Amino acid sequence: MVKLYHIGSLILCLLLSFAVQAVEISARLDTNEVSVGDSVKLTVTVDEQSSGKEPDFSPLNQHFEILSTVQSSTSNIINGRYSATSSWILTLLPKQKGYVAIPPIQYNNVFSKPLKLHVVKRASSTTQAEDFLFLDASVDKKEVFVQEQLIYTLRIFRADIDIFDHTYNPPDIKNGVMEQLGEQRNYQTTIGGRIYNVIELQYAVFPQKSGKLDIPSAEFIGTVFRSRSRTYNFDPLNGRQVRRAAPELQINVKPKPASYPADQPWLPARSLQLEDTWSPDTGTANIGDPITRTIKITAEGLLTTILPSLPETRIKGVKIYPEQPENSSTSGAKGIISSRTVSQAIIATQAGEVELPAIDITWWDVDQQEVKVTTLPAHTLTVSGSGMQSQTDSNATPSLNTPANPKPTPTAAATTPGISSTWQWLAITFFLLWIVTGSVLLWLFLKRKKPENTQLETNSNNNETSLKAAKEELEKACQENHAHKARNAVIQVFRQHWEDSSVRNLQHISQRLAYEPLTLALDELDQHLYRRDGDSDAAWNGSTLLSIVEDSLNQPQAAPTTKEPLAPLYPV
Repeated sequence: MVKLYHIGSLILCLLLSFAVQAVEISARLDTNEVSVGDSVKLTVTVDEQSSGKEPDFSPLNQHFEILSTVQSSTSNIINGRYSATSSWILTLLPKQKGYVAIPPIQYNNVFSKPLKLHVVKRASSTTQAEDFLFLDASVDKKEVFVQEQLIYTLRIFRADIDIFDHTYNPPDIKNGVMEQLGEQRNYQTTIGGRIYNVIELQYAVFPQKSGKLDIPSAEFIGTVFRSRSRTYNFDPLNGRQVRRAAPELQINVKPKPASYPADQPWLPARSLQLEDTWSPDTGTANIGDPITRTIKITAEGLLTTILPSLPETRIKGVKIYPEQPENSSTSGAKGIISSRTVSQAIIATQAGEVELPAIDITWWDVDQQEVKVTTLPAHTLTVSGSGMQSQTDSNATPSLNTPANPKPTPTAAATTPGISSTWQWLAITFFLLWIVTGSVLLWLFLKRKKPENTQLETNSNNNETSLKAAKEELEKACQENHAHKARNAVIQVFRQHWEDSSVRNLQHISQRLAYEPLTLALDELDQHLYRRDGDSDAAWNGSTLLSIVEDSLNQPQAAPTTKEPLAPLYPV
């Protein structure tokens, strides 16, 4: 009995071993040579239904970045014989140039054969005209002082291609502050006889530490199609995801020069101006009457955060009450223009000539490489004594020689009642005006409330109508298995559902919703749209996408991502 048990176990092990050995795994690349920054597709196939299992792709992480993975399965019965296959298509981005090995991929206990990929160096800047997509970066200065403005210009060149689902990452500069200057500029240029569409972005960079400042590469990632051959699926470039990087730059940052005054704040700028305005602008004042003085500092090539505060001024004969300063900045042809505006209420307390001293601001002229001082000249204010005098103890206390109950003089008897009556009428007038103003504002509010509610209801009805129309278009496209119409209809459905016109492509929907069934369905749609002939003979089936989209409309949105600074290169 024991012998039979052992024999049965041995036969079972042999059968299991045979079943495992019967499974075959294969791997192939869509090309054996790519340029640095170009992706390559690796297809791994096993001859069985995976049933949730997946090959071990972790060895690829050493030399590649896995951009995407799409899985598909097929099964057939031919002459009564059943066969099944499972495939995984990986989009890989090489991390280095040279010959890179694709290691054996393990599935259960079987391994695929190793492959070899040649990653060649991309054309240098002198021969970039031969490339269909490349980035260039430059700076206006190779050497600056700490906190001095540096202009960084990035240009994205593309020729004869359309780009979908693009992502742009500006350089992440350590020990530096970077602000974009204005909007992107679009134009055309010719290099080596080829016409390029150019996107140009400029940034103001302010180094915060002396020494070497490294400006890393800006990166651009997108899926490209040949503009002149989009209808020819055999073009090897079509549907390929590529990455391009701008050149890295290094800047020498010098410390504050020794000639700069040690007791003054460090202000490296192209220009600095001081100006003031007065209200009223008469040059005279009465005691107790406030006058407003507004002083504005304007600097070119400085951040608002380092603009100096005005010196505190104490002057005999006047009291100065400064308000909270207001800061602002704009982008000019030569970078950032910052300003700080301070308003002061000035009240004279004695008659005569009062001189407000000059205001000096020391700064460093980065063009002339020297210390400069901008001065707001002194201002003389003539104060008259016609203001109301404050009552003192001497005139408030009666004299000993004065009768205890003196009779009021005719002047006092005539003046005091008049003043009291005037203030009473003023108080009554202001009270009536306050009531009338409040009534008018309440009437306007009630009048506008109903149209606003009506407008909200109209907008809501319009959105529901548009969403219904988009769903019907999607249902029609899925029933016809029309992939291109389905892609546009999906985008319109989520635009109307979220009431957000910034939804431009399928990648935005996947990132914003983070719903795995929808992500897989959209990836499958993308794969079908961008596939080349020979990748798959199976037609796209829209029934699955339609049901998944219906479920997705009830899913919560994911956390928001960083907004893309670039306008779409190929908008819907």
